[in-house]
Amino acid sequence: MDFLTGKLLLIFLFIFIIHSVETLAYAVRLSGARVKMIASALALFNIMVIVSRLANMMQQPFTGSLIDTAPAENALQFVEHQYRILIGASTAGTVAGIIVFPTFIALFSRAIIHLSNENGSILALIRKGLSVDFFLRGWKHVRFPRRSDLTGIKFRDIPMKLFFTL
Repeated sequence: MDFLTGKLLLIFLFIFIIHSVETLAYAVRLSGARVKMIASALALFNIMVIVSRLANMMQQPFTGSLIDTAPAENALQFVEHQYRILIGASTAGTVAGIIVFPTFIALFSRAIIHLSNENGSILALIRKGLSVDFFLRGWKHVRFPRRSDLTGIKFRDIPMKLFFTL
């Protein structure tokens, strides 16, 4: 367990958040289609994707420096353990994004409507969204995925080559 360093845990947190945001960006597109404001949704989606990709680009030097700080003995195994943890962070971030996806669809639907009321000003939307009143009203939209959300998805239609090399 000596491969668990403070730098690794910080990178783990960054990767978790980045992948959660990147997953939730797709909730914006779905919300835009539901409220029939696709152009506003695409603007919000593009901002979220740009921010998550910029954050991903900024944390890459930290990830690369894990190799430089590896001990001389068993360096490959040491780095392998660390990278497995980082791959787990991206998986956990994506799964966390999926779990809160229904909540963010509802929240982003309201955000897109408010964005159109603010004449497309993202800063005004953020200012409005950071108010205590809006934050407290957002709690009533918390919802987790239900079994009915998966209707229409047939697992036999998912190609196994996506997950396994046959």
